[in-house]
Order: sequence, then C-alpha cells, then structure tokens
Amino acid sequence: MVNRNIFWMPMLFGLAVLLLSGSAFASINPKVQLLNYTLSSVPAQPGQTVALTLHFKSMESDNCAERFSVALSTSYPLTILGSDTQYIELLCFRDQDSKGDVTFYLPVDNLATSGTYPVSVSSAYEKRFTKLTESNTVNVQVGGAPSFNASIASSSPVDIYAGDSAKVAVAFQNTGSSMVQSARATASAGGIEVKWAGKTQDLGSIAARGSATATFNIEAPKGISAGSYPLDVVLSYTSENKSQGISSFRFMVPVSPKAEFAAESTSPVLVAGEKKEVAIALSNIGSQDAKKLKVRIKPLFPFSTDGTVKYIDALPSGSTATLIYLVTVDKDATAGDQLLSFQVDFEDPQGRQMSDTADFALSVRALTIEDQLAGVWYVWAVLALVAVYIVGKKIGKRKEKAAA
Repeated sequence: MVNRNIFWMPMLFGLAVLLLSGSAFASINPKVQLLNYTLSSVPAQPGQTVALTLHFKSMESDNCAERFSVALSTSYPLTILGSDTQYIELLCFRDQDSKGDVTFYLPVDNLATSGTYPVSVSSAYEKRFTKLTESNTVNVQVGGAPSFNASIASSSPVDIYAGDSAKVAVAFQNTGSSMVQSARATASAGGIEVKWAGKTQDLGSIAARGSATATFNIEAPKGISAGSYPLDVVLSYTSENKSQGISSFRFMVPVSPKAEFAAESTSPVLVAGEKKEVAIALSNIGSQDAKKLKVRIKPLFPFSTDGTVKYIDALPSGSTATLIYLVTVDKDATAGDQLLSFQVDFEDPQGRQMSDTADFALSVRALTIEDQLAGVWYVWAVLALVAVYIVGKKIGKRKEKAAA
C-alpha cells in the first residue's frame, strides 16, 4: 500500500520554499524618501517669507507609510510661520507625486546677512505598528546687497577756524545684508583743503551690518570766510558677487568766525649789528573782533628782542594798530628780508581764549665802512675837540709872542 504522506511531502516542501522566497522579497519598511525640495525665491531676501516645499515619495510598491509626519527645525535668521509639523495619513507608492508634497513658510529676519542656512527635516511614519524615522538637511540661501550710509563721527578740534588744521572721522555703516571687500574711501573738498597724503584710505572688508571709519586731515586756509564748506567722500568697494559698487556722500564742514592777523614792518632797512626801534603794523583781517590782545615777537636769527609784550585793548575786524619794539640785529646777519613772527593771544567777543600768529619781514643790509666810521663818531668828535684845543693854544702863544 502506497504511503500517501510521501506523495504530499514534495508539494509541501515546494510551498514552504515559495512562501519563504516570497517573504524575502516583501518589504516591511515602505522606505519613504525626500526626493527633492523647492523654494519660492532663490535667494531669499531679508524681510521676505519664502515657501519651502518638500517632495516625499513612498518607494516600495507593496507597502504604504501610515501616519506620515514631517517636522522642521530652523535657526536664526529663519523661523517657521505656523506649525512646525505637517501630517499625511497614508502615503503609497501609487499615489500622485503631489500627495507627498508638504509646504512650510519661513520668514527671513529683516537683519539677516547673506549666506546659506541649514533647515533640519525629520520625517516619521508607521507600518504594522513599527515606527520609522528619517532625517535630512536642506539649505536655504539668503541673498541681498550691501547698502551704506555715512556720518561725521568726530572732529578734532570740534570748532574749526580759518587757519586751523583738523581731523575729521567719517563712519561708514553697511546697512545691507552682504559684506563688501576692497573698500576704499576718497575725499575731496571745496574751499577747505584735504591733505594729499590722506585723500584716499583703504578700509578693507566691511561685514554686513558692520562699520568702518576713515579719518581725513583737512585745513581751513588762513583768510577764508566763515561759513560751511563741502567735504565730498566716495566709498568704492567690491560686493560678494564681485561687482563694483560706489556710494557718494557730502558733508558740510562749518568754519567758525575768528579774528585773524597780518603784520607788516613800516620801518626803514636795518643794519647788521644795529639795535633799533622798529614799527610793526598789526591788522585784524579776520571776520570777528578781538579784545585783550597780548602781542610778542617770536624772533629768529639774526634778530633778538628784550622780550617786551605789547597790549591792545581791542582790535576790531578790519582795523590796524602800530606797535614799537626794540630789535637787535646780529652783526653776522645776511642782507635781505629776514622773517619774524608775532604770537597774538586774545579773546573773542564771547570771552574765549584764542591765539594766532602773523609773519612779517624786516629788511637788513650789511655793515659798510661808512657805517663803521659813523659808528665811532664820538672818537672823531673827541679828536676834533683835541685838535681845536691844540690849534687854539698854539695861536694863543703866537699872539702872546707878537704882543711882547
């Protein structure tokens, strides 16, 4: 009798093999993947809200992801408008691609600087009560352009008068969202003068929301009228996209009214080795009256003085006063016009202490033989008196002899 169990055993074995092979190809994990993502604006701009759309796909044809969720995590300068998590109840391979799309809205901070910022994406889903997760990172590019404003940060001295030199610091503020490189500031002026050595200054890189300062040396010429004079500054730079940029600024530099002085000798030519009183005319050529003036000579070789200081109660603008000084000329003085200077300390109409200088020249000539002879006139006078005395005595004796 044939054993029927033997007949069914190969069939059962084949079915077991088939079942086992089928389970080897069936997937428990639906393998949901982030295929790609899109941004509504590339690059995003500071102050803008950008839409980030994530495209997910269930990759296994025989499985679906259940209770699928996507959570976002951001850091400055990006935030999330609304909920940071979105849900899809069921996501299958055969679903339309758009079913796997989730969109988040990301506001960009107004003060954001240009750059690339990461956004963390976490997805979670279930299959047969098994919880599965995936993590990804997407990048949001923030763009923008540099933008500058400028202001006078300081002035030394604060009050600038005719004849003064001053240092003016100009501060540049990058209010834009991207940095610049090779920044250079160039200054020019009208009426006042920018010293040539510092007309152009290299500032290098200026970060977004950063600042840099350039200091220019300026001079208000002597005799300039009181008022405001333009100082023009041009900032040139290279932006992050390698394009060249220029920003221009104009500042008005006030020159305050002030008494100024000029001096001129009214005396004749002096002789080397001579000590003589000289008359100097001091004029107020400035735009303001002066009072309580103290005037002293600052002598240079070949001149010297006794240090006398002259005082003037007041010298209104446009007026002149004549001062007398005792001046000694060195015997080795060179012929020609030789320079001296007045130091003038005074008060302005408001009582503020101020000072100024005024240069002038005295004419000198060399000592001649005639001058040397004239310089010993008293010797000749004594000799003449002695001669007259001797001659007179001789004449007297002759008269006495004749009378005898």
